[in-house]
Amino acid sequence: MRIKDYSLRIRKNIAVILHIIFLAIAVGGISFLYMNNQLGSGVSWLTKSSYEDSEQFQQQFQEDLDHILHYVAYRDVFEEDGVLDLSSPMFSVARGDNPEIIYTLEEVLRYAKSQGFYLNDQFEVVNDLFIYDNASTSRDQYINWRAYDPNATLSEPGDAYISLLDLSREVLECLSEYYIVHYRMLVNPTNFYFRVVYQDADGEEIDASYTNAEDRSTDELMALGRYCFLDSESIFIDTNLSEIPKNVAVSMEKNNATDSESYYLIAAVDTSYEADDVYADQAAEYQQMREHFFEGLASIAIGIIGCLITLYDLIMTAGYRTADRQTPYLHGFDTITTESCLFMAVLCTLFALFLGEKIGYPLIHLMVSEDSWEFAERMMRAVIIYGCSLIAAFSLLRRYKCRQLWKNSLLHHTLENLELYFTDSTFSRRILYTYVAFVAAQVVIVGLIAVSIHFWRYPAARIIVAVLILGLGFLDFGALKRLYSTSTQEDRIADAISMISSGDTAYQMDLDGLTGKELKMGHMINSIGTGLEQALQEQLKSERMKADLITNVSHDIKTPLTSIISYVDLLKRENLPGEKAKEYLEILDQKSQRLKNLTEDLVEVSKASSGNLKLDMVKINLVEMIWQTNGEFEEKFAERYLELVSSLPDESICIMADGRRLWRVLENLYNNAYKYAMEHSRVYTDLSRDGKMVFFTIKNVSEVPLNVNADELTERFVRGDVSRATEGSGLGLSIAQSLTRLQKGSFEIIIDGDLFKVLIGFPVVE
Repeated sequence: MRIKDYSLRIRKNIAVILHIIFLAIAVGGISFLYMNNQLGSGVSWLTKSSYEDSEQFQQQFQEDLDHILHYVAYRDVFEEDGVLDLSSPMFSVARGDNPEIIYTLEEVLRYAKSQGFYLNDQFEVVNDLFIYDNASTSRDQYINWRAYDPNATLSEPGDAYISLLDLSREVLECLSEYYIVHYRMLVNPTNFYFRVVYQDADGEEIDASYTNAEDRSTDELMALGRYCFLDSESIFIDTNLSEIPKNVAVSMEKNNATDSESYYLIAAVDTSYEADDVYADQAAEYQQMREHFFEGLASIAIGIIGCLITLYDLIMTAGYRTADRQTPYLHGFDTITTESCLFMAVLCTLFALFLGEKIGYPLIHLMVSEDSWEFAERMMRAVIIYGCSLIAAFSLLRRYKCRQLWKNSLLHHTLENLELYFTDSTFSRRILYTYVAFVAAQVVIVGLIAVSIHFWRYPAARIIVAVLILGLGFLDFGALKRLYSTSTQEDRIADAISMISSGDTAYQMDLDGLTGKELKMGHMINSIGTGLEQALQEQLKSERMKADLITNVSHDIKTPLTSIISYVDLLKRENLPGEKAKEYLEILDQKSQRLKNLTEDLVEVSKASSGNLKLDMVKINLVEMIWQTNGEFEEKFAERYLELVSSLPDESICIMADGRRLWRVLENLYNNAYKYAMEHSRVYTDLSRDGKMVFFTIKNVSEVPLNVNADELTERFVRGDVSRATEGSGLGLSIAQSLTRLQKGSFEIIIDGDLFKVLIGFPVVE
């Protein structure tokens, strides 16, 4: 066990070390790509054919072209016979009523130097003094003319006055433009060649000295590589550059000191880069950067792939002590609640960022150049956030594997407590609380959206608005889902109640998906169903035992009863002497026959209620059968002075029934009328068809008050004659009802005062 334990622990440590190494490789690759001079071009610049197609070349060509056009404007100001002339006048000024003062180039340079201004080795105007006296900055010099800007116009009268220091700086800046071209393109070898020519009306060159390619023609210059050609006779610029240079035509017109109407300019770069100049250096650097860029991309790819592989391994092994990965475990930090874990992670991240700002930034400033400080600081912040987030993420992952991510959260505990509270609350209170919470959340989110819209000009406010609108959508969706879930659960409860009420007492609800009070109600409904089913089973068992008891007792009584009847019959045949003996035999005969009928009724009602009767269903003409029954009972009804009134249709109406059992039903109904109808009254029978059903009705006025319910008359041994003056058994109507329903018919008793009415119905067979 310990060997496995240590092997997995060593594996985790190696994966962590490798992850840090791969992360450093990826960060290094990103840093290298960021610090190359093609930042912002993406990887598209790798597909370009050469340095000449790059933006860097285009920018350098534009700068050199601008320097040439300035050189054309300033060369004749500073030179005399091709040599810098320090005695060349630069400008003329006057102060008050004093006479005009003309400053030469030498005087201007001397004064500028006294104020700390000079040209460095890159021909840039720099200043070492930074402190000027009031005399040097006073705008008290009236300008008569400038040699380097003869066509200057004054927009306001005050522009004619300027300080001597400002004039000197203007001369230095113009001299800077002159020296850049003179030393880079005329004195020293260069790959940039140019010719600027102004012509008179006859096409003769006015001055052909604006060039560093005297022995090369225009076609030869164009053949060097990349070029730009401008001719005053054409409105188009002939060039093979990736972009047309800017302000070339405007500068040629502006610097046209001879006011010539005809001119041309040709500028070209020798792309073989034979001379060692800025173009050659940039071309070599460009090629080297392309090679290093691929190395940076490879570093990023290797770093990311390595990070993903090691991260995957750490994810799979996180939370386990042994290699079998069967029992996950939690560290001490993982036992706090999930929200506390996230809060602690945020605090630790903020503290790490604070330490990085106070300690890491100064170290970065010592190791990298100032231009890269901002990027290096951003990378440090990203690495700190990544590391802290990774630690928190693995804590959450271990909680997830141990099934504690949700169970050990404050939100879960709060929802559990609320669920317990709402479970014991009424439905109306639950709906009220839910509605109030929903409206409050809506008001808060809408209010925050309104506040954020007020600060719409800030990008953060727009992001917050988008997040809040998304949150509002999730809130509405959650409320809809909650309402739908609740209604679905209530529908399931209603369906369960409907199933149980329809007679399916064995029905049990599926409690999956039920929550809160609905779950509690589901348990109660299942308990009710279980209780009803048990009670029903007990009742059925009792009824079955009762039926078995009746059947068995009736069977046991039937055997001695048959003997009694037989012996009574034998005694009657013996013609015993004496009237009393004959009277006693007659009573025995009547009582034994009644007891026989009673036992037969008991057996039949038991079989009918239990469904053990075998029926012989045939097609029967119900009209004809009722006529026969009327005939059978007409004389019997006459004994009690009952008049039988029948209303039967002329056509035949057929039903499917067992003839013997149907006769027993009718016999019991007619006997019931014979026994309980008031003497000297009428018994009405009626047969009518209603659609696919035929209904037989028999009704009479009871001789005694009917002080029982209609449903009670079909119970066994219940009689309408409470005084039991008649010899009925109380089973006739129960037998009739059971036999009718066994034959797929309906049986209904209606009592209205002393009016007794029975309605039976059967489906019609066409």
